[in-house]
Amino acid sequence: MRKDQATLTTAEKAAFVNAVLALKQAPSVLHPEDRTLSRYDDFVEVHLNAMMVMMNNQPSWAHQGPVFGPWHRVLLRQFELELQKIDSQVEIPYWDWTRADSRSRTSSLWQNNFLGPDGRTSGPQMGKVMSGPFAFDAGNWPIRVKDQLADPDYLVRRLGRSADARALPTTTAVNAALALTPYDTAPWEDSLRDPNDRTEWRGFRIQLEIPLHNLVHRWVGGNMVDMTSPNDPVFWLHHCNIDRLWAEWQAMHPDEDAYLPEDGAPTGQNLNEPMIFNLPGERAPWREQFTPADVLDHRAMGVRYDTEPEERMARKAKPARRERRTLPMFVLPSEIPALSKKKPAKRAGKSKLGKKQSTKMRKKQSRSRR
Repeated sequence: MRKDQATLTTAEKAAFVNAVLALKQAPSVLHPEDRTLSRYDDFVEVHLNAMMVMMNNQPSWAHQGPVFGPWHRVLLRQFELELQKIDSQVEIPYWDWTRADSRSRTSSLWQNNFLGPDGRTSGPQMGKVMSGPFAFDAGNWPIRVKDQLADPDYLVRRLGRSADARALPTTTAVNAALALTPYDTAPWEDSLRDPNDRTEWRGFRIQLEIPLHNLVHRWVGGNMVDMTSPNDPVFWLHHCNIDRLWAEWQAMHPDEDAYLPEDGAPTGQNLNEPMIFNLPGERAPWREQFTPADVLDHRAMGVRYDTEPEERMARKAKPARRERRTLPMFVLPSEIPALSKKKPAKRAGKSKLGKKQSTKMRKKQSRSRR
């Protein structure tokens, strides 16, 4: 059972931390010849590669599109299975950042007996995490897979210090996202959407990824705003919460497709196409292949949440093609005009007069049948 990190016992926290540290020492599957790299680093590299393709004006394997939900669900579960090879009782806890006791720099999440604290706020090596199990100086957590070779070898955090991410998402924001349908809308790439047209930024996945998921990455700062964001173990707790919210959305909307589209999206993002986790010709991080359809039921994957509602499944959708735009990394609503406007643009539809006329027609047809 995946639990809220705020409810974990001291022993449960220690078990999770120890399993993560052990995975950092386990040999790499992607680079078995390189003893400086670990199995943990494999997961960081997979995420880096998924984001790097966007630098070449190509769709991400995992972000800014409908595959965001299922791709990260697979990444989470594969990571969790690796932890369970070390300790079969360990499951990834989730970080519910809407909880009053989980929203500050001093919450239990950031204590030395769990993920460790914020980084340095002054002096040399600003942002460097100085204590806790993942501090570089403790000798257990060197950063090996980086965005740039010159990036620090130590873990960096800047909790709530970014000017555009002073506070974490609220319960109100989460509830607003959960109320939205459908799962996603065409065009099936955010880089193809008109940033000034609010009607193109509808759907649950967009609100889950941009105002909620991205804001948390920016709030944590440091390594969490890099393409190699899994270098900070809080990545897994954050994404576990994102996955939990997708599962909750599925349960709240049983008549909606749990995933869209069936076709028309970039390669690896259509309902029944294998998702992409490695470059062509390179080693795969695991043996199995997964389509979005394979992972719509988290329970069938062996996953449960302590807030578990009834699970629900998915169906179909429609295609479209647009000109691709480049969006900022971990883009926020303030950077997309359509998402920052207070009122959405009005959509074309039946006028009140048209509705009245169609109602009269139905009444006449009903009388004529009698």
